[in-house]
Amino acid sequence: MVNTYRLTEIEQVVKVGTTLSGSWFRGHAKVYGDLTPKLFRKKWLRPDFESWLIENFKRGAPALEPDVPDYEDHIEWLFLMQHHGMPTRLLDWTKSILIALYFVVSKHTSDDGELWAMYPDNLNECSGFHGIPLPNHTSLCYFAKEPWYGRGKLLKELGIEKAPNYPLAVEPPMNFTRMVAQLSKFTIHSIPQPGNSIPELLPDGINLVRYIIPAASKEKLQQNLTTLGVTRGTLFPDLDSLSMDIIYNSRVVAYTPPKPPKFEQGSL
Repeated sequence: MVNTYRLTEIEQVVKVGTTLSGSWFRGHAKVYGDLTPKLFRKKWLRPDFESWLIENFKRGAPALEPDVPDYEDHIEWLFLMQHHGMPTRLLDWTKSILIALYFVVSKHTSDDGELWAMYPDNLNECSGFHGIPLPNHTSLCYFAKEPWYGRGKLLKELGIEKAPNYPLAVEPPMNFTRMVAQLSKFTIHSIPQPGNSIPELLPDGINLVRYIIPAASKEKLQQNLTTLGVTRGTLFPDLDSLSMDIIYNSRVVAYTPPKPPKFEQGSL
């Protein structure tokens, strides 16, 4: 059972973020209680569907984006697909709790949301790996190539005896603007089996924790984030986001500067 708490104030969010400074964060606009990649949810989980999705994305992407990965760079394609809404075996995380909070409060304002904090190093310890693997690590290569290869053939090619079963936390190369803006991190997952989900692997209440954001707190928290410079425009730097930010800010009719907060006086 994952330890779950409530967050209602931006000061609480900042305290969590500064206390769990080594954690990665993920936000959901609704309460799901689950950390399953979109590809492995019931709607999408069909035999051979993953390879079909990837091949169609690879075929169409070069006409719309000139700077795409090499065709055989499977993990880079997954990163790109994930950031453009495709169902993949990846889950998005971020190093910033404020960015994760934005994804909680910016949608479904009538519903409670949830914010997850995970310590990635201890997730990887479950697979016997210390730290965060590089993109050419054999387990990552296995996960990225699994849609096309039979298990036996892939194990032989990679020189490993047993297929990796547990999700891995991975830091992607920052090749895409959105990844840089969102301080992106990922977990990559195998096909779900009993015992191999993140909540099952990190049950101690320290390495994985969940915070519920009540619907009644979302609007105020989004205003706080806007004041702190965390907006759609900073996370999705394009003209559509610029327009949406301007429309959101237009609701502020007037602003009178308040008195600055007072702390212990310093000397020059």
